[in-house]
This record gives sequence, structure tokens and C-alpha cells, in this order.
Amino acid sequence: MKKVKKELARYLMVVPFVGAADFGAYYLLILFMPHSVSKAISYIISNGIGYLFNKYWIFKKTETSHSETARYFILDVLLLGFNVIANQIILNVWPQAVFLAWAMAGLLTMLISFVSKKWWVFTTPLRVGSAKGS
Repeated sequence: MKKVKKELARYLMVVPFVGAADFGAYYLLILFMPHSVSKAISYIISNGIGYLFNKYWIFKKTETSHSETARYFILDVLLLGFNVIANQIILNVWPQAVFLAWAMAGLLTMLISFVSKKWWVFTTPLRVGSAKGS
């Protein structure tokens, strides 16, 4: 449990930085393109930054793993869809609430993201013969 608390603490330290990259890109892009397109692009930019922090600092994974990268990509695509849809739903209800839509979509995505990355993407699979008692 101590390890999870440390990872969560590191995750919460990184979130504002990644969030600032997301919001900065989003706010700049909405000047030139639709909200959903802007949100998708800002999400991709910020998640590229987030991947590096997640892999190397938060979850301390240094080995190369194609299955880990595939899981991250699959999760990222699903979370991207969720984030854009959540953002748009909030904007449909409150069209002028750009910051609220961004923040709420980000918060919901962040919660799902940590749990999914901790227990699905950056998990260490048991190898045959490595279980306790072997």
C-alpha cells in the first residue's frame, strides 16, 4: 500500500503540469478550430508528456515492453474518446463554460487513467515459476 501511495502522490504532482500543457494547447487551438478537434489535439500532446512521466517516474518502469506500450495506446485512445465526449456533453449543457468543461472532463479522465495505468498498463506480470512458494 505504501508503494501505491507514493505512486499516487507522484501522479498528483504531475497532473497539474500535464493539465497545464493540455489546457494551454486547447485554449490556443480553439481560436482556430472546433472545440472537439482542439480537445483531441491538446489531449494527444499532453498525454505524450504524461506517458514519459508515468513510465519513468511515477511507475518506475525502465524496461522496454511492447505489450505495455500497446496497453497504453489502447487505453489512451479510449480515454481520448471519453475525454472529448465528456467535454462536449458539458459544453452542450453550458455552452460558455469552456474551463468547466475542460476541468470536469480532465478530472474524470484522470481518475480512470490512474486506476487503469496502475493495475493494467504498468503492472508487472507474473512469470511462470515466479509466484510465491515456487
